[in-house]
Amino acid sequence: MAEASPTLEYKCLLCMKPYNQPRELPCNHTFCCSCLTSYIDKEHRTADEDRHYFPCPVCDKPTSLRDVNTDVDTWGTSFPINNMFINPTVKTSDDENCDACREEGESNPAVVWCTDCAKLLCKQCRSFHKRIKVSPKHQLVPSKDGGYRNTTINENCPNHEERELDVYCLDHSSMCCCICVSVSHKNCNRIKPIDDVIKTTFTGQPSLETAWKIIKDEATTMLEDDESEMTLLNSKEKEVTVEVARMIQQAKDKLDGLNITFKSELADKCNALRKQVSDRMNCVKKFRTNSENSNILMNRIDKQGTDRQRFITREKTKHQMSEHYRHMDQNTEKQPNTFDLKLNIGTVIDDIMKLTSIAKVDVTSKISSTSQNADSRIGTLLATLMATPSATTFADSTSASDLVGSPTRGPATVDVWTCSFSCALSVGSRALAGEVTPCLTGGIFTDSGELLVTDFNNRRLVLFDVNYCYKSEYKVDQMPADITRGLNTDEILVGIREGFMRFTLRNGKLTVIETISCIGVVYGITVLGDNILVSTADSVEVMSSDGKVKKSIQMKKSGYWTPIAVSTYTLKCYYLDGDDIVCRRRDNDVEDYRYSDPGLRDPIGIGLDRDNNVYVCGLDSGNVYIVSPDGSRGKALVPSLSSITNPYGIIVHPTKQEFIVTSYGDTTSLEVYRYFGNT
Repeated sequence: MAEASPTLEYKCLLCMKPYNQPRELPCNHTFCCSCLTSYIDKEHRTADEDRHYFPCPVCDKPTSLRDVNTDVDTWGTSFPINNMFINPTVKTSDDENCDACREEGESNPAVVWCTDCAKLLCKQCRSFHKRIKVSPKHQLVPSKDGGYRNTTINENCPNHEERELDVYCLDHSSMCCCICVSVSHKNCNRIKPIDDVIKTTFTGQPSLETAWKIIKDEATTMLEDDESEMTLLNSKEKEVTVEVARMIQQAKDKLDGLNITFKSELADKCNALRKQVSDRMNCVKKFRTNSENSNILMNRIDKQGTDRQRFITREKTKHQMSEHYRHMDQNTEKQPNTFDLKLNIGTVIDDIMKLTSIAKVDVTSKISSTSQNADSRIGTLLATLMATPSATTFADSTSASDLVGSPTRGPATVDVWTCSFSCALSVGSRALAGEVTPCLTGGIFTDSGELLVTDFNNRRLVLFDVNYCYKSEYKVDQMPADITRGLNTDEILVGIREGFMRFTLRNGKLTVIETISCIGVVYGITVLGDNILVSTADSVEVMSSDGKVKKSIQMKKSGYWTPIAVSTYTLKCYYLDGDDIVCRRRDNDVEDYRYSDPGLRDPIGIGLDRDNNVYVCGLDSGNVYIVSPDGSRGKALVPSLSSITNPYGIIVHPTKQEFIVTSYGDTTSLEVYRYFGNT
């Protein structure tokens, strides 16, 4: 009899076990409620106590709760249950019975599940369901497939829970609600109702089951390759351990043999020395015995003998002792009785005593071609799937921007590591007016796609339209060094000499809210989560919204102008420390990486693209470098700037494949660099 296939179960991404009360985060990743609660507790204990968000365990996207007063212990239960991931093995007693019959008080086993009505149906109800006018085309699936009972999909917007996902942005391949369109997709050119996208996209297109199976198979290949390499690593570790143990045992055996030889030679040598001392001792003993006898004899003769007897005995004894002494002296004068044994350790033994380790293991690492190929196939397939909605022509797409037909709109995604960028536009300083030559040090893109930059020398903010033409300016009381979006809607923060200013920008009007002082000159300012990060000449200050310093990150090298950038997706901040590019988690004192390159001299501006590639311009080298998100590689993206000789800032466009380089006191105030093809 053939063995029944095991029931497939959804598994938690933290514990890798079947889900237990699956909870879904806004980023769509799902975890067991208990696993998520444990993770949040651990994450919160290692971070700031007043932080009201946590990074997703999988994608690191910041996740926050609407109610900031919610106790941390209950954060995990605050997220909705993902009914799709409730395993089919977790059933109630009624899960196998027909829903329609149960409503009539009957109990009949279900055979199908209607995906449109979300009900289980028995054989009789299935027939009736097919006949009634409203449901002949409903999709029915076998109930034995499991997982359908009470299964619903959350169709609400993750950013605005009270709104349904009813709009699709083809520029970002993103589902959103009408509020998202008005706030975050004003500059997007192709906005379409989701129902229209569904009809256009899936009509006549093949099932995606093959794609998901390929992705799963390739991931399995990568995992099997990793497991194989892990087994090989363990095997190599044992081999190296055995080899070192064998060599040590050989060395021990050799040393034991040499030790036996050494002790034998030492014993022979000492025996010879002992014989010399023994012969000397015998000679001296005889002389001493003779002298004792002579002393006794002379004492007796002196008491009992005559003068003649004393004279004769004394003379005989003198001659006897004199001869005996001469004989003893001859026999002992060349026989030493003092020996100093000094150990002379061999060079090899001496070197062994100086060893601090038995051996060193040199490691060469790489990613196997098997994993590389599988990873590439997954990436290519997912990119194709992400582009599927926009692969169809949408002649009647609506637009949320005045940029329709803009020549700057390129592909949705390109590989910046293989493509080339060139200067597409230069803006001269004269076009910006100003009392002195402009010094553009930082900038942001507004919701409408316009560019707002800080002019340090002229104490103003300069606004450019979507085509980078001068539009207007806003005077400020102090020299603005950098600018960033604030914590609230329509709010911007501007770094000044010893603090920052809070503004609102609504309907083209800039309004000062307050000025907040802090220690040191602020060169860079940005927002991460509910914190404001400012960079000074020698530190990065993590501040609350009211300007109170919560943490200070000291730089190792410091410098004159120290800009800062953050990734709200990974909760990491990037800043310049001397000639180094430094990446670190805001809530962690350990650096993720520190990157430097001889080709990048005096880095001065910094920016991030949507993939967390780091863009830096070199003041002395006059180029633009790009560094990978993990800091493992870098290259000159623009080897030489077109007409700017003193680059000072870099602003990466959030949606387009282009970036802006600003200058300090040049005849050219800014240059726009755009993607134009593969290298």
